[in-house]
Amino acid sequence: MNPYAAAFVMFLYQLSVGGLVGLSVTPFTDLERGFYKSTTGVLVAAAVLALWGQLDLLPRAQGFGEIINLILLGCFTLFLILYFITLWGERAFLRARFFSTAILIGVTGIIVASYGFSHGPLGPVEAVFLPVSFVVSSLLLGAVTVGMLIGHWYLIETGQSLEPFFRVFRFFVTMLVIQTGLEVASTALLYLLGTGETVAAIERLFGHHLLLLLSRFFVAQLGPLLLSYMIWKTLADFKNTMAATGLFYIALLGVFVGELLSSQILALTLPPR
Repeated sequence: MNPYAAAFVMFLYQLSVGGLVGLSVTPFTDLERGFYKSTTGVLVAAAVLALWGQLDLLPRAQGFGEIINLILLGCFTLFLILYFITLWGERAFLRARFFSTAILIGVTGIIVASYGFSHGPLGPVEAVFLPVSFVVSSLLLGAVTVGMLIGHWYLIETGQSLEPFFRVFRFFVTMLVIQTGLEVASTALLYLLGTGETVAAIERLFGHHLLLLLSRFFVAQLGPLLLSYMIWKTLADFKNTMAATGLFYIALLGVFVGELLSSQILALTLPPR
């Protein structure tokens, strides 16, 4: 497995799954159907690109893990597309079933795919923190993406209640805080209780890639946390959705760059097979 290519495919996969979960935060009846059509279209594009990338990696697959990942990603993409199609009709029952099925398969696929980034046997601490970190990253990517897109929708459809915007914003802040705390806690626990390979990877990270790690913290954690306060004040005090959308866009860039840096860190610290 090429760790750089696999990490980028995973980024797209996480974005599409997390974005779908982010959509569930917004009440379907409170926003125009067009918002869900446009947002889901973006998620479908990300999922299709991820599936294409996974197919390209398949000839270099080592074992059945990548094949299982491909099947789960393919099923997720299928149900996501089916949900997208139902947005043009009035069959609410089918739309709800396709939506929930896509989320279930997508989260399962992220968990299964996360184990492909481990080399060698996992200890109990790694077996828990590895999939949890990937799922949390997915939810954060989805939250910031939906937050930016819903802000753009408010620029098109003015005069709507701000409650859906606030809901997505609270989801984004919650996942950002959880990810920050998880990274600190998992690094400490993995170093103290992890396997020898995990401890060696952490030592490589702090010994040779500390600047990369600090860059990720400032760009993806500290920066978006400061921006989240500004977004809150802009929405709560001034009801200015345009300014909040601009701030959300900057936060999105920070989270995206941070997750790509995380993929780089993961590829650099993984031992060769």
